[in-house]
Amino acid sequence: MPSEPARNLVHAVLLAVWVAVGLLVTLSALAHPAALLGAGAFWLWFVGFAVATTALVTRTGTPLGALLVHGGLLLALALVPRVFPLSLLRAGLDVLGRA
Repeated sequence: MPSEPARNLVHAVLLAVWVAVGLLVTLSALAHPAALLGAGAFWLWFVGFAVATTALVTRTGTPLGALLVHGGLLLALALVPRVFPLSLLRAGLDVLGRA
């Protein structure tokens, strides 16, 4: 079995998990309208995360590479300090931490 379809499947499943988490965040924000800004921040972060992981996953050849890209990028984002311009990179993680 070629590894590219499996790699793409793993990448799509991981992004689908993030979409499901985003839907939960958005639905919970509907109960508290003040939290809608956080839900919007999550979706903007998710678009950037999806673009970054897609660009990096295309350079890998295996499903394990896709897992490592997602895990590595999340780890790198978790290490970014919560200081203003840099905190925009980790907005989605911070929204999830508050939810």
